[in-house]
Amino acid sequence: MNKELIFPCEQCGGKLKFSAATGKLTCPYCGHINVVEKAFTPIVEQDYEKAMAELKALNVEKKEIASLKCPSCAAVFDLHEDTHAMNCPFCGSAVVNETSLYRPIQPQAVLPFKVTKEEAKKVFRTWLDSRWFAPNKLKHYSGSDSRLLGVYVPFWTYDSETHSRYHGRRGDEYQVRESYMATVDGKQERRERTVTKVRWHNVDGSLDQSFDDVLVMASEARMDRLDQWDLQNLVPYDESYLSGFESEVYTVEPDSGLKKAKGIMDQAIRRSIKRQIGGDRQEITSLQSDFFNISFKHVLLPIYASAYRFRGKVYRYVINGRTAEIEGDRPYSIIKIVSAAIVAVGIAAVIAYYSGYFQ
Repeated sequence: MNKELIFPCEQCGGKLKFSAATGKLTCPYCGHINVVEKAFTPIVEQDYEKAMAELKALNVEKKEIASLKCPSCAAVFDLHEDTHAMNCPFCGSAVVNETSLYRPIQPQAVLPFKVTKEEAKKVFRTWLDSRWFAPNKLKHYSGSDSRLLGVYVPFWTYDSETHSRYHGRRGDEYQVRESYMATVDGKQERRERTVTKVRWHNVDGSLDQSFDDVLVMASEARMDRLDQWDLQNLVPYDESYLSGFESEVYTVEPDSGLKKAKGIMDQAIRRSIKRQIGGDRQEITSLQSDFFNISFKHVLLPIYASAYRFRGKVYRYVINGRTAEIEGDRPYSIIKIVSAAIVAVGIAAVIAYYSGYFQ
């Protein structure tokens, strides 16, 4: 069983918790602030091919460890010594005790929490109040604040050099005037209009592009996309930052993460190629990309996560622990949606009536 990381207060000996407000370990008993000694060692990327070969050569024993796993969304958490049950912050389901395989790659860097729990609660309440199409009763709902959990979520970051070769077409638009027949007051009239046409030209080319810190979530847990991460502020991994928070372990292996990262890079490469092709329209008919000098690292990023129940249904939300960006599910009011649709149709009818009246 994994033991909980305990950091004693240097003044009273109490168990410390990392404070997002001060960026230090704060004692909840005497209030003494204990400074986290920051490491000055650089965060070094691991060569992907070398790291995978070393892991294979080591033939690391796949030993089982105690863990907490959500049966609904597959999130896996370290089992602390004093944690026997909890609700999954991602979906609200009861998390169960079971075993999982030991993961040999340890975190290299972490983004410490910057948003406090109280600030996260205010963000949630403001977000609820701003949902116009939500039921009115939801505006008075405060949620179960006690279930708002700070969680460090595992991610992979990938760096890569790429060389791409492509074939495609460039389209240059031009306008021509053409005539057509239209019925006006029951009579046929010849009219003219401007039509846009395209001249297509075949193109071939190549593109070299570098990628840095392509981020891929290393968890199978369902989580809305939070993309405002200040990765330039990553600090070397220190267990002190995890004190007082949950920490999920990675369930997506580095090779699976690399496949997702290559997909992200491919989309960026295609956008760059279209800019390179130029013109008004672009088509890529074939593309071949080589990826080399690939490196990666394992990082932990902070979120607040919770799930709330409204009228018998569970809704979930997550908050970025650095920027307070929030994404989540919420109920909709059918009455409000129907009312808005009726108003929109009415406005459109009035506009159409007066448009015809003044013609």
